[in-house]
Amino acid sequence: MTVIEKYSIIMVVNEVEVVEGELVRTYAPITISKLVRMLPIRSRIYKLPDRAYFQVDLRMDVEKPREQVARGDISFWPQASAMALFLRDSKLTQPVSLIGKVTKGLEVVERAPMGSSIVVKLAT
Repeated sequence: MTVIEKYSIIMVVNEVEVVEGELVRTYAPITISKLVRMLPIRSRIYKLPDRAYFQVDLRMDVEKPREQVARGDISFWPQASAMALFLRDSKLTQPVSLIGKVTKGLEVVERAPMGSSIVVKLAT
């Protein structure tokens, strides 16, 4: 039996612009397993100064908590039941589960207005 260590994902913003990333199983295996089974995820983007985030239908505690994140990190933010894409390096007051990294197109998320649609799915 082969264990997948990384899942390549694409995030489609406003039905046309593509952001690429990867979910890294060793970062938070339980969280990632649950999220991958939920794909595709359809949501709306919300923004804070250091991150863009979108709601996911997942309720669970933080796994391997992190309070320091880097630009391009993808995390699960349990307090908001959301996936977050970090737009800059940040020290957080609420820990998150690091789940992956944006590999291409973070600027698409940076310029997307609040309320933009986002669809997260496995890359084919």
